Amino acid sequence: MGQTPQATSEINIEALQLIRASFAASGMTQDQLTRACGIPRSTLANMLSPTAAPRVVHVGQMIKIAVAMGVDPRDWVHELEALERRLRRSAATPAVQKRAARSRPSKRP
Repeated sequence: MGQTPQATSEINIEALQLIRASFAASGMTQDQLTRACGIPRSTLANMLSPTAAPRVVHVGQMIKIAVAMGVDPRDWVHELEALERRLRRSAATPAVQKRAARSRPSKRP
């Protein structure tokens, strides 16, 4: 569906993990969450399944899910922001490459 690169990005995978962990801790059923947040059950089932192919999590969906579970969505945003900053730092830090030692011709008089 054209979502694969975004769906498999580290930040999207982390968003899915935040949703899954909060859902597991909430004690809610998928049906209860569906009614509370207004997102179709099939969509939620795909997000909540650790074996399903990752799907893109839209900001609006993430906020609706968080509010429905009693989670402050800002907590998730802060965690995702911290991940993005770590990813940018690691991408900006070039890998150190060591050069092979070159033998210099000796200067003999």
